[in-house]
Amino acid sequence: MDLKLTDEQQHMVNLAHDFAENVIRPAELELDKISDPEIAFASDTYKNVMKKAYEIGFQKMIIAEAYGGLGLDMFTMDLVVGELAWGGAGLASAILVAPVAQEFAALFTMGDKKIINKFVRPLCEDKTGEISSAWAIAEPDCGSDCCLLDDPDLHFKTSAVKKGDEYIINGTKAAWVSNGRLAKLYMAMINMEPEKGMLGTGIFLIPADLPGVSTGKALDKLGLRALNQAEVFFDEVLVPKEYLIVPPSPVYKNMVESIGTMGNTGVGLLAVGVMQAAYDKALAYSKERIQGKVPIFEHQIIQMKLMEAFYTIDAARSYLHNVGWWNANSFPGDIRRAAGARSFACNSAIKISSEMIQVLGGYGISKEYEIEKYYRDAKLLQIMDGTVEMLCILAAERL
Repeated sequence: MDLKLTDEQQHMVNLAHDFAENVIRPAELELDKISDPEIAFASDTYKNVMKKAYEIGFQKMIIAEAYGGLGLDMFTMDLVVGELAWGGAGLASAILVAPVAQEFAALFTMGDKKIINKFVRPLCEDKTGEISSAWAIAEPDCGSDCCLLDDPDLHFKTSAVKKGDEYIINGTKAAWVSNGRLAKLYMAMINMEPEKGMLGTGIFLIPADLPGVSTGKALDKLGLRALNQAEVFFDEVLVPKEYLIVPPSPVYKNMVESIGTMGNTGVGLLAVGVMQAAYDKALAYSKERIQGKVPIFEHQIIQMKLMEAFYTIDAARSYLHNVGWWNANSFPGDIRRAAGARSFACNSAIKISSEMIQVLGGYGISKEYEIEKYYRDAKLLQIMDGTVEMLCILAAERL
């Protein structure tokens, strides 16, 4: 396994790091402090970040060049995600999720021209940051259940009924739909054959402007406050039959597997970015703060905390790069490695961000210093895209 970066990969890493430092970080800190999320996501601050991200092309990294994308591989995108998360995990998540429906549409429709021209190319050509999508999975009564494939009584409540050349869709997706209130297109997992349980799930593309589609308010939450999340409602929504991109089939099992590998690799990299940001802040502070007549960096207990952070971050990043390599070379990857890497990174992020608060002492818990934000963000990453516990339970079945 050779993880030496190509010139193109190094260019993308440098580009992402600069964007994270100069665009994401100041905006993320500003958005985090806005008490009303509706105001935050309507602000010029949020819109400008997305606009600049689209101008660079972060929204189309792994979309094929033939469709207007950059045609990068998954590992290169993982490298970019890690850098963006160092600037701010909330906005990095927003950028990461923005093209999710278009990415899967290009993949599962085998480049269907109508789908590509209607949904994929407009995203790739967009320079405003306004065309984005969301993946609507979990429901109020169906969270981890969506991963349980052997029980025929467990299925999504959101349903699709065929009527001529259309499907009638009814149901609710829970408040955890990332980009839920802002998306122009949803990729929704809908029950079509309840007698088959979760294997009776179909995957639809649902434009947000169809009659009957609506959303709840943006979720007001502990961390990742720069990531929009909201409920999505479908009330007698008529969807053309060609927008069913994956009918009920064993493919659903592969979708769950890909969430457990590729999706959670991304979550783990967000956690590494959070840890790195917290460590950088604490390290710099330790060399400025004087106690006992010397910078606190010279005290061994502080050195030990910083050293543990250093090697933990290094281990988590290396582990996730290893998994990224596996993902790139064997779809849908190895869920055991992905679960281990994501869980290690996310659980470590809680510990390391907490210890970095300890390095700052009283200033660590003050909102004047952003380090307490990293602790709040880390907590959400233990739950994002499924809890670390549920992911490990699924992976343990493969041991």
